[in-house]
Amino acid sequence: MYSDQELVAKTLKGHKSAFDELVERYAKKVYNLSLRMTRDPADAEDLTQEVFLRAYRSLNTYNPAYSFVNWILKIASNLCIDHLRRKGDVRDDSDELLSLEVQKTHPDPESAALYSEQVSEIEKALMSLPPKYQLVMLLLYAEDLKYEQIAEILDEPIGTVKTKIHRARKILKERFFSEREKDTKKA
Repeated sequence: MYSDQELVAKTLKGHKSAFDELVERYAKKVYNLSLRMTRDPADAEDLTQEVFLRAYRSLNTYNPAYSFVNWILKIASNLCIDHLRRKGDVRDDSDELLSLEVQKTHPDPESAALYSEQVSEIEKALMSLPPKYQLVMLLLYAEDLKYEQIAEILDEPIGTVKTKIHRARKILKERFFSEREKDTKKA
């Protein structure tokens, strides 16, 4: 099994199958990030194809000293943000929200329903964040990346990434808990 850097080198020498292997390795990650950002499977598919097309065209600019997956996710995040800007970042809360992968068991149907409702509320709050904050939160929690990796993908200092995460958490806390407090007062 070849490393990512070896596959890039083989691709640059004309071996198309080497790039196919890179696509196979990372298409799911790119698609999942695109889907979480756009909330539209068709857009996510189109963006995934565009990411790999752009990566192929600019493969000679890839620096093998860095992680290939971070490089490809950087391309994906930039394309997703551009896509959302072009669309005017229109969000329709009536759309079915993406479900986070939940691997928690619940002792009874009532607790499962309550948990599902809480996840849905958190998803709504997350999707209402500005794209730059939404992206760092998705990279941190959904992609399970470290601050350093996020900084590399976004080409920003680690302090900026930490600030964005702090601000996103603050916004989420305000939105999530203020809505829950209103609901509690109504009951």
